[in-house]
Amino acid sequence: MFLKRLFFILVIISTSIVQADDLTSLEVKSSVLSNTVGDSKYPLSVIGSSDINSTQSIGQNLIKIPGISNSDYGLAIGQPAIRGLGGSRVKVLSDNDNVNDLSYISADHPNMVNTSNASYIEVIKGPASMFNYGGTTGGIVNVIISSITDQPYSDQMIRLGRTYDTVSEGYSNNILMKKNIGDLSVYFSHNKRDHFNYDMPEGSLYDEGEEKHTLANSDFADKNLTAGLSLMQDWGFIGFSVEDSKGTYGIPYHAEEEEEEEEEGHGVHRIYSTHKTDNYKIKGRIDNIALANSVDFSFNNSNSSIKEHEEDGSFKVLNNNSSSWNLKFNLDNENMNRRLLVAYNHAKSPMSSGAYIPSSDSYDQSVAYFINSGYSGHDVDVALRYDNNERLTAGKSYEDSAISFSANSIFSITDNLKYSVGYSHVSRSPNMAELFADGKHGPTNRYEKGDSNLKREISRNIDLGIDYNLNNTLISFDIYRNNINNYIYLRDLGTKSYDGDHEDANWSQKDGVIQGYELSLEKSFLIGNTDVLLMISRDDISATFDDNTYVPRIPSASNMIDVTVLGEKNKRYSVNLTHFEKQSDFSSIETATNSHLDLSMKYSDKIMISNLYDLNINLFASNLLDQTRRNHASFVKENVPLPGSSFGFDVSIDYKF
Repeated sequence: MFLKRLFFILVIISTSIVQADDLTSLEVKSSVLSNTVGDSKYPLSVIGSSDINSTQSIGQNLIKIPGISNSDYGLAIGQPAIRGLGGSRVKVLSDNDNVNDLSYISADHPNMVNTSNASYIEVIKGPASMFNYGGTTGGIVNVIISSITDQPYSDQMIRLGRTYDTVSEGYSNNILMKKNIGDLSVYFSHNKRDHFNYDMPEGSLYDEGEEKHTLANSDFADKNLTAGLSLMQDWGFIGFSVEDSKGTYGIPYHAEEEEEEEEEGHGVHRIYSTHKTDNYKIKGRIDNIALANSVDFSFNNSNSSIKEHEEDGSFKVLNNNSSSWNLKFNLDNENMNRRLLVAYNHAKSPMSSGAYIPSSDSYDQSVAYFINSGYSGHDVDVALRYDNNERLTAGKSYEDSAISFSANSIFSITDNLKYSVGYSHVSRSPNMAELFADGKHGPTNRYEKGDSNLKREISRNIDLGIDYNLNNTLISFDIYRNNINNYIYLRDLGTKSYDGDHEDANWSQKDGVIQGYELSLEKSFLIGNTDVLLMISRDDISATFDDNTYVPRIPSASNMIDVTVLGEKNKRYSVNLTHFEKQSDFSSIETATNSHLDLSMKYSDKIMISNLYDLNINLFASNLLDQTRRNHASFVKENVPLPGSSFGFDVSIDYKF
């Protein structure tokens, strides 16, 4: 309670203590809905390249954004959850295109998008961008890499980099090239990471009274190679890219079983998964066609597989072979912005014998229409979407058609005060695991059963927001309520009757309500010749079913203070302190999570060695208080504490063409 009161006192004090000179603001607008960055007026959060830590998962990189949590499965796996919603309710994109991997069907599967050479990451909360992707009741995370580009690269370079952190003795080596050759733009990147078992804070876990200092099976290693070629002409552009990713990661959930086996003299039995993804993409735009101002087109073919090694030494293979295409027509006129989208996706999943999900096919066909217009001082966005989804397996099938709707409006009351309101009615069809699972799933230590009679989720969401901007002070307050019919979740039964060994778990559904708020203050100061940026935020989520039980794995409330000092030339210093409150609103299948403080620091600089060479330096430290921390949004929070104190660097040198 004291920390909560202190937070609100700081918000009030920070609005008045220093009169700062005007600083140039940076406005970034989303490219998710539109053909180019700057077309969309949707509010979003952006993580710049200097704030992206390639040693961390994509979910961990986003937790400083109010309302974003990390649904982790150890250090290697971190799927983003937005306002308590994750899995297939959140779409992870790479350069505006869906990432066709297996992360959406289970918490232990990685997001196959590489952040090592990302320009930035943008996040849209809620279903505002359902125009592009169905079922986005949580929102969208878009990683901008630009392996295919519609403009010549402005930052032509060859970059050589290396990162290291102490908590896992992990490192990565990175190569990036961007080069324009006439009308062609060439992209190439290669990244290799190796992380060993990570250290834990003092007293994190005890085994018969003895402390454990490292978490077994928390290691991971992977490689990523991406190459792209783009051709720009007067009629538009066309590009081709290929991406190859593969790696191995431990399953830390089984660490205790392993150590027991070692003590009995049987040796360490490693529990791990291997993954591999190949992705081929063709993307482009044709301008000034007969029926539209332009049409954007893309075709993706992806082959993803995960090999899950079980406790007994056997393994199961999960595959996802996906082909998708979409056409997006620009129908703008003088009075309004308009888009028409036609999309198709087919995912074939030939699972190995004994896999917990049978072999199946999934078909998704969509038509969507978007319009943006000004009306009596209001900026209004409306999106309509029709989806037809099929899920097929031997002996069972599921088919569903639905219309989704979203409307958002922004209105400036004064030059300094504006409000926004949004309403959406969005449907999400069950995925293959939720419908057809029937088998042992080693990484989750459960026997999972799906239900082919599940109904589609229907989310009715309302968002209200107020922004006040005066004298370099921006105060934002957002409140939302999401009524979800037929919310789908994995329910532990507390028995082991299915196979006599694993926990029994059924994919089930209930009606529920997820609601919360996000409050933030951003203020810039000019103290002498030094710019200081202050951000204070709080977010809180409540999620209950209609029977007055709690929705599982909803993150606790958090309070954050972030201070960034912009020093001479390109020097940048930042300190972040976040207080995660105790989460005592938990379901019957989980336990409470204690509160903790998380203190991190970072220093970055770009040193211009010459006209041709730049040296980039990033030094970082996390969990400086070395507190035992558990993430309530994690599937394995009871068994897997977060890492201890970590120090590291990310150093690279650029050769500029």
